[in-house]
Amino acid sequence: MERNAISPTTGRVRSFLKSLQQLAWFELFEKWFGVGVKLLWLSLFIAFCIYLRKEYKKTIYYVQDFRVPPAWVEQGYSGEVVKQAILDEIDAIMDSIYGMNRSMVGSNDDNTEFLNELSVEGFNLRAVTKSILALLGKQDKTIGGYITLSDSSQHVSIQVSDQITQPLAISRHEPAQNLIHKAALEIMKVRSPKALITYYMIKKDSVMVDKVYTYLKKHRELMTDYYFYMTSVAVALNSLNYEEAFAWSDSAARQFPNDKLAYYTRAEIYMTLGSHSKADSATTRKYKQLFVENMRKVSEPGLPSQADNMAQTANFYLAGFYARENDVESLIHLVEHNPIETRLSAPIYNILAYGYMARRDFKKAEEALRIAISQAGQVGDYWDSLAELHSLQGRDSLAVVYLGKALKSPQKSEGVSAQAYQADARWQRLRKRVDFQQLLKQQHP
Repeated sequence: MERNAISPTTGRVRSFLKSLQQLAWFELFEKWFGVGVKLLWLSLFIAFCIYLRKEYKKTIYYVQDFRVPPAWVEQGYSGEVVKQAILDEIDAIMDSIYGMNRSMVGSNDDNTEFLNELSVEGFNLRAVTKSILALLGKQDKTIGGYITLSDSSQHVSIQVSDQITQPLAISRHEPAQNLIHKAALEIMKVRSPKALITYYMIKKDSVMVDKVYTYLKKHRELMTDYYFYMTSVAVALNSLNYEEAFAWSDSAARQFPNDKLAYYTRAEIYMTLGSHSKADSATTRKYKQLFVENMRKVSEPGLPSQADNMAQTANFYLAGFYARENDVESLIHLVEHNPIETRLSAPIYNILAYGYMARRDFKKAEEALRIAISQAGQVGDYWDSLAELHSLQGRDSLAVVYLGKALKSPQKSEGVSAQAYQADARWQRLRKRVDFQQLLKQQHP
């Protein structure tokens, strides 16, 4: 009886203690969960502040329509068309520099946005950011202007910043595209001076390189010091002024210690020395070796870099160097051990394919040739390489098919011809085939 009387009391005590324990665990969970939420919000706030700081440093241009005379409207050049034509021209120039259909409109490099891209409906991070930046005194800049006609010329006035308005003119009889091209170049001078300098370097227009560079030195605010040093080395090398190039590279190393920038600029200097200096063969080999050593430093992980794509650019340069030097093993090692986001050129993939053929790695060889053909299918030499690959595997019927594509291609070397194929040792086994002989007769009936 006494045992049964104590049991309910003991049960209530145990129940109370269990509830107390659960409450303690709940309070502990709530405490730590609350701390986690606070840390999360603090992290988000810090991340937004960092993002805001980056946005504040940008020079954002809001593109506005041009005012055009009625004569231009009659030719189909409304203000909207002129604005878009100028932006398209900038894209075309950028594509001629960097390739890959790289568009500058809306990219981080471009810093150009359409006015109608911002919306304040609901929560729009860009709109909120713009409002905060406005409170901080960040001034928007515009690209706009007007076009007039006279009896002898066409004039355009472009507002390329809040302080610069550039007047341009061409002959009345020149096409409107010439004026649009001039306008695009003037906008790029303020907005993308590094790209414009590269554009003139490609065109081998040293006079314009110097003019844009002189303008850039007077307006250092257009470019961060990091890219200014890189551009300055490139300009010095454009005139083969190696002493000045090394000086800029040393300045970059002092300004950005342990950064990949110093190795990158020095690699460029040694690459130019190896290509253009009138040195003996031993010295030239030394320059090339120093180029490789410095560029490998850029492509390897570990060193800091303020430029996101520097390692990719280094791998691109190394691949081109190995291809020119016919160092196929180094090229294969580079491609297989380094992530190369940007596709190499078709000739490099063709050389890479022959390296894999020598290793009898036919699968990788075909992958490389397929990329080359996708980039330049009009070049018969790549179809010729694909035919050789299939011939090595005993697929003679396919080899003949691809030889036919090679012979019909609009661009091909002298080695891709019916006459050359008759004597080419690569096709000795095919000479007994009827389809091969018929193919050659079709080219020279």
